Amino acid sequence: MRLFWKVFAVLWLATLLVGGSGFLVSRALQQDWLLLQFHPQLRDFAEQLVGTYEQQGPAAAQHWLETQRQEHRLRAQLYDDQGRSLLPGTLPALPRFETSTPGQQPPTRFRHGRIFQLAWNSSAADYQLTLNIPAPELFRWQRTPFALIANITLAMAVLAFISLALSRYLTAPLQRLGQAAQQLAKGRFDASTLEHIGQRRDEIGDLARRFQTMGDRVQSLLDSQRQLMRDISHELRSPLARMRLGLAIGSKQELRPDDPLWQRLDKECTRVDRLIDDILTLSRLDTQDLPPEQFDLDWMVNDVVEDARFAAHGQQTLEIDGHTHATLRGWPEQLAAALDNLLRNALRFSPADGVIRVRLETTRRSYRISVEDQGPGVHEGWLEQLGEPFVRVPEQPADSGHGLGLAIARRAVARHAGTLSFSNRQGDGFIAIIELDKNPQTQGL
Repeated sequence: MRLFWKVFAVLWLATLLVGGSGFLVSRALQQDWLLLQFHPQLRDFAEQLVGTYEQQGPAAAQHWLETQRQEHRLRAQLYDDQGRSLLPGTLPALPRFETSTPGQQPPTRFRHGRIFQLAWNSSAADYQLTLNIPAPELFRWQRTPFALIANITLAMAVLAFISLALSRYLTAPLQRLGQAAQQLAKGRFDASTLEHIGQRRDEIGDLARRFQTMGDRVQSLLDSQRQLMRDISHELRSPLARMRLGLAIGSKQELRPDDPLWQRLDKECTRVDRLIDDILTLSRLDTQDLPPEQFDLDWMVNDVVEDARFAAHGQQTLEIDGHTHATLRGWPEQLAAALDNLLRNALRFSPADGVIRVRLETTRRSYRISVEDQGPGVHEGWLEQLGEPFVRVPEQPADSGHGLGLAIARRAVARHAGTLSFSNRQGDGFIAIIELDKNPQTQGL
């Protein structure tokens, strides 16, 4: 059974049970009240009798009682507030009626019907009324309570409509979420389909907003993956084509072992191997198969800078300014690889006598690592695209890589709940800034 009909049935049946049990309880406790309310002749019996007595006199009131006895088999007697009889009445002259006075509690049920002791207050005086209803009249009312059945039927219809609307209100957003999940599974997620549900202020609205955030993220990853595969195929096509051409030439000519063609093929193989390593490194950053660990941020930065000094062979100067005294929880190898990529770029584009400065700072919300060089910088239009896979600046040399170093660095920093941004220094120079969130709960662990 669908959730919609389950919710509808549960709400409807629960409402009916509560209403029905309440009705049965009220019927069991107040049967006299129900009889007087729903019987057409009893509803205004006391008011009509007292009104006729006060306005037209005892004779007219007695005649009205005789009419009620003949037409509806209802017998009654009227008393004043002291219990004195005001009319001859129409009650049968039987011992049980003669011994029952208005001040006493009469039996609740007789073999031939029921007797009621009523009180009525008018503007002129107070009255008491003894009313006898025969068994056939009681049986006819209890067997065919048309007004009661009509009211119950109407209540059931109204409750069914309310339950239907409430069930639709609860299940329609869930159905929409299911359709959005199917679209996401097919890689065609559209966040606009959940905007109306996301405006709700209940748990379903929270679920829709979280699902929308998840869907946007997954769709972005799927789009990035497709673009990455297209870029990988493009980057691999050029070296493979050159290798195929070199092998074709080598197969037709008898080349010496020291022929430059073999060196060219070896260089192309090295480039392909390096590209594959970068792609594997980039893909490993999307998995969390290794548990995080605590590490000292300043010690990690100093260790990476020392390795970069060794690789610089004394041509450039590397300096460290400041400290953070921070202990983070994450993956120090990945963060060190990100910083190493930034330092290698700085060494590649800085002049031979240039100075590369690594600054460590602590702000109110984050720890900051900035790498400043004295290179030519990057055109402002390309700063936003740096860090995307296979993005290369037009002035960049052909042998300077495939554009994956900064992408790996940005992905590693993002995994530690941080950001990587780039800017140009005034004059000559380039700045890469890593900001890591201080709050350990927000780190990508």
